[in-house]
Amino acid sequence: MKPQAITKSLLPKLSTSIVALSLFVLVACNETTAIAEQAPAEVKESIKQATQTVEPVAPQAAQSIEKKDEKIVLADASPTNQTNTTQAPAKQSTPKFIEGTHYFEIFPQINTDAPAGKVEVVELMWLGCPHCYHLEADVEKYKKNKADYVDFKQVPAMLNPVWSKDAETFYIAQLLDPQGKKGLMNKVFHAIHEQGRRFKNEGSVKRYFAQLGVSEGQYNATKNSMAYKAKLNRARQIGAASQISSVPSFIINGKYRTSPYTAGSEEKLFQLIDMLTKREKK
Repeated sequence: MKPQAITKSLLPKLSTSIVALSLFVLVACNETTAIAEQAPAEVKESIKQATQTVEPVAPQAAQSIEKKDEKIVLADASPTNQTNTTQAPAKQSTPKFIEGTHYFEIFPQINTDAPAGKVEVVELMWLGCPHCYHLEADVEKYKKNKADYVDFKQVPAMLNPVWSKDAETFYIAQLLDPQGKKGLMNKVFHAIHEQGRRFKNEGSVKRYFAQLGVSEGQYNATKNSMAYKAKLNRARQIGAASQISSVPSFIINGKYRTSPYTAGSEEKLFQLIDMLTKREKK
């Protein structure tokens, strides 16, 4: 078989493999799929199966492509071509974001809790979501560099009973450490994703907080407080009104909804959030 024919036969299979890998990278946690609980071996096997069909012919095609590329590089490396093809570096342009593709308007608009003159940005997340955990470093960076008029907050999504239980743990940590000086929230996040801890009942949550120096009295007082109940109720309202089906998702001023997946990448996500918050500020 000719090299061109081999290459043409490879393209559909390679495209399928690339799509499979892209979906694996950009997937989010939703109400029916617990990505955090999926065995890594199963994920690797699914990717392996998607790419197995191209292995027998890939080396021949690669040799053909490499030879073609080698000729091109040698031709471009000549002094004549170097002097005649000098170009100014391309300017980096801000991505164009399209409503209905990269972000979506929410109907009806959600009432915000931001102070007057502030634009609210809400991250709807789940403590057990590996994508939320992976994004946390970028979220912290955004919080430090955000505009003064942005009021940022994290709100736990409660799309199923497991997520609702984790939302309780989220607010207990937040109320016990409102300024984040003790790092309780980060420690809970780390324990779930780095240590493999699972808070499946209240007893396991209590024991973990006790290890962090929280007494049973402090824990019970927090869980029985009006502030705790109010935060849980408000989180339910925001989650339902936002119409989200997966996390992490971001709500800008109660009006727009987006995510790393719809924005195109984590970098583009925060560029999009900046664009929408500036629009709302005007």
